[in-house]
Amino acid sequence: MERISVTTAARSLSEILNRVLYQGTVFELERGNKIIARLSPANPLSPIQIKDLNQFFAQLPSLDDDAESFAKDIKTIRQEMAKEQDPWA
Repeated sequence: MERISVTTAARSLSEILNRVLYQGTVFELERGNKIIARLSPANPLSPIQIKDLNQFFAQLPSLDDDAESFAKDIKTIRQEMAKEQDPWA
């Protein structure tokens, strides 16, 4: 993602639109160091359509054993970490 000023975007709009269309580049447009808009491709970059997601997920490898181990690791990490203090409390 590239960040450019609105003035730069206006001066080179054709080039920017070509990069969005052909390269899939996403631009953040800023005015006064504040992002006011994003310019991105209208079509999704992924070749997978929503209707094909269930079939895609079904083809992924099973995480049966790994999922339990991962959940235990997360639980252990949460127990070992200090509770975050609320500075406003």
